[in-house]
Amino acid sequence: MNKEQFNCLISKHIRYLKPHAMKFTQNEDDAKDLIQDTLIKAIVNWDKFRDDTNIKGWLFIIMRNLFVNQYRKKKYITCPIEQAEDFQLRVNNAAESNMNIQYINSLLNKLPCQYQQPLQMFIDGYKYQEINDKLKGPIGTTKNRIYKARKILIKALLPEEN
Repeated sequence: MNKEQFNCLISKHIRYLKPHAMKFTQNEDDAKDLIQDTLIKAIVNWDKFRDDTNIKGWLFIIMRNLFVNQYRKKKYITCPIEQAEDFQLRVNNAAESNMNIQYINSLLNKLPCQYQQPLQMFIDGYKYQEINDKLKGPIGTTKNRIYKARKILIKALLPEEN
């Protein structure tokens, strides 16, 4: 099978990918991204496809593996503050780590009241909409409070420049 035949074969099975992607992501945009990544990976690796293989199953396995790898990458991001501002807090031992956690918690507790709960929920892994549903206000206000709280924390955590 040549590359052109392979591309025709894939194009016949694209419609089966969306329901499968939606099961994984639960989000329309993320599902579209996952489908696109799956197709790219399949096309790049077309030479590894064997004629006696079920193309739909092969695409589903690629999709599943991509999703699992993306999930693992997200899982290892330990703190949304680090993710959002490319700020990394590195520690060498458990005692130092515990002191840093205590320090960060003390900074969290010093935040103005309107920032504490939204940021804590964000750090705990809640999505903006979930935080907003609990706090019952405009979504823009929720996002703004989390943004401002992160800025305050980062300013307190970064060493002062002379």
